Amino acid sequence: MPRKPAVHDVVTLDELMTANDVADVLGLSTGTLANWRSLNMGPDYVKVGGRVRYRVSGINEWVARQEHKSAV
Repeated sequence: MPRKPAVHDVVTLDELMTANDVADVLGLSTGTLANWRSLNMGPDYVKVGGRVRYRVSGINEWVARQEHKSAV
């Protein structure tokens, strides 16, 4: 009989942050994050039980995409 897959075999969870946490880290207001969500801008987010959460990896990826090279 095949074994039942363990939870970690099916889903890879990342640490989730609240909008308050993300706002603090990025130096933004929670209102700015809310506006960006309504405009489909800013970092990707998930809703868990109706509450907005951000994956740490998603925040890191979004910040990396904001990088611009300076003209020499």
